[in-house]
Amino acid sequence: MRKLHLDSEYRDRWETFHLVNGTVEDSRLKNWRDVAWDQVIQIAVHIIGHVHIVNCKDPRFKAFMNFRWGGRDYMLDASGKKGDKQGPINIWTVGWTDGKNCFLKDIDVPTGRLIKNYVAPLSQFKGHIHPAVRDRVLGV
Repeated sequence: MRKLHLDSEYRDRWETFHLVNGTVEDSRLKNWRDVAWDQVIQIAVHIIGHVHIVNCKDPRFKAFMNFRWGGRDYMLDASGKKGDKQGPINIWTVGWTDGKNCFLKDIDVPTGRLIKNYVAPLSQFKGHIHPAVRDRVLGV
C-alpha cells in the first residue's frame, strides 16, 4: 500500500474538513485524498495563523475543489509584463464548483495570505475533481 503524505510534514500548514455528520478530519492525521469528499460541508485552510474557510452554502454548490500549485513562473517586471526572472509558485487553491464554474481562493503557502478570489471554468480543473464527487459534478 502506498503511503500518502500528511500535512504534519509541514510546519503550521494544514486543512480541516468538516463533514455533514459533525466529524472534523484533519490533514495532519489523514491524507486529503482519503477524506469522504461526498460528505464535506466546509474546508478550512490553516497557514501560519491565517484561516481561510470555504463552505457549501451557495445553492449552486455541487462539490469542493482542493489542490496545490508548485513550480516556477516568470515574474512581472516594473511595467507589469513578464520579465526574464522566474519566481517560485507555492499556492494552495480551495473552493467549490457548480458544475460549470469554479469559485476559488488562491492562498500563498509561505505566508498564508490570500492571493486572490476568482471564478474559472471547471474545464480547466477537471483533473482535480475527487472521484467521490465526479458523478455529482459532471452528471456522468
